[in-house]
Amino acid sequence: MSPNTSTQLYAIGMIVAATVLLDTVMACSAWGSVETAEAENAFFVGSHLLSRENLSGAVENLEKAVQLDPENTKYKQVLAVAYNNLGLKMIREGNYRDAFRTLGKALNIAPEDKDIRSNFVASAFQAVNLPDDKINNADKTEFLRRVLEIQPDSAAARKALAALLNNAGVAKGRKADRSGEVATLEEAARLDPNNLMIKRNLATAYYNLGIDKGKKGDFSQEVEFLRKAHKLESKDKMIVENLARGLSNLGVLKGKEGDTASQITLLKESLELVAGDPTTIKNLAAAYNNRGVAESTGASFSERIAILETSLKLDPKNQATISNLTNLLLREAVKEFKEGASSRAIELLERAAKADAGNKAVQLNLAAAYHNEGIKRGEEGKHQEEIRLLEKALKAAPANSEIKEDLAMAYNDYAVNLGKKGDYSQEVLYLSKAAKLLTGNKVIQENLDRAKQNMAVNEPKKGVTTDKKKSAEK
Repeated sequence: MSPNTSTQLYAIGMIVAATVLLDTVMACSAWGSVETAEAENAFFVGSHLLSRENLSGAVENLEKAVQLDPENTKYKQVLAVAYNNLGLKMIREGNYRDAFRTLGKALNIAPEDKDIRSNFVASAFQAVNLPDDKINNADKTEFLRRVLEIQPDSAAARKALAALLNNAGVAKGRKADRSGEVATLEEAARLDPNNLMIKRNLATAYYNLGIDKGKKGDFSQEVEFLRKAHKLESKDKMIVENLARGLSNLGVLKGKEGDTASQITLLKESLELVAGDPTTIKNLAAAYNNRGVAESTGASFSERIAILETSLKLDPKNQATISNLTNLLLREAVKEFKEGASSRAIELLERAAKADAGNKAVQLNLAAAYHNEGIKRGEEGKHQEEIRLLEKALKAAPANSEIKEDLAMAYNDYAVNLGKKGDYSQEVLYLSKAAKLLTGNKVIQENLDRAKQNMAVNEPKKGVTTDKKKSAEK
């Protein structure tokens, strides 16, 4: 891209030294030193040559005068004029590089001289607008940097320099100088932050450097530069996909190093860019699992459970996570049960059973918890609650004879109470359940026979009721 430097060119004019020129050279005065006399003679010769536009000769003599008497302000001022006029002559002759150097010398001597500053800036912009075969980009860049030293707020100079640096950065990228490309384009972007082309080129440079870092296994640097590229070009598909991949790779590396917190953060960021990536999802699920079981994290029980449940949401069929969650819940439930918190133990065991319905240890412990809690409710006279819990216990451990017997007796006791209240049909129902659980139990069987007799005697037959209704209708 050719730099866009449509800047205002300053008028360049020759400066005339306000110096009285003599036709002859003064002799050394009696009171002055030889060195002072030589300086004065050189000054007058130089001034004379300057008035005759013998600029090279003028510069030579005036340089000598300043060298001999470096504190003489007048000598310096006229030498600055000579440098200025010589530089302008070089420009007219097409010798831009030497012209700029010479004008720079004038500016160094008289930095506050408005005419010299104006000529210096104008010559720099003239040089920048010349074809590359006249003056190369490196020299143009140097000229503009000097302009910005004296005019740091010059928008024209900043934009022109940014354009040159953009071209230089792109050229470095073509030569695979990735670091040089990035550094040069970063400077261009600082100078002209709203230039879209520079932004795009810088994003490409960041991307290329990031990919190179990733190929060398430096995933951290890869992610750093790809993030910078994404910040500049957030919708570029290639940048987005490679950043997501880089984040995933870095996350896996962090996991291997034991830094699961960073691993999770990186993998989540990856999924925000490319949602649904199956490999990243499985890696994130594994990261949550590892963090949930790691003792070094210092996480509480509830925090561990939440982490493992999050893992299962991402990868529901992961058997390792299922086992970890189930065992953690089981261990905590046993602890709670031993401390007398049976309700809390049941809650935890139910969650464990939901996570892994086929876990025998969970089912046996859950059955025991239901059974014990049911017996308590029966002792409190809460027979319906007793039956509900014992039924759950039997469902969890259907072969447990103790639970069968206790449930059968709970049915029996509850049924007898219903019979006393005259609810013979319900009495028969629950006694039938009891008899089915404990076949051959005399007490239950006797109660069942008596209940059936009571129901037959005390409850009217449905058929009779229906006939009466029909005759009434007639």
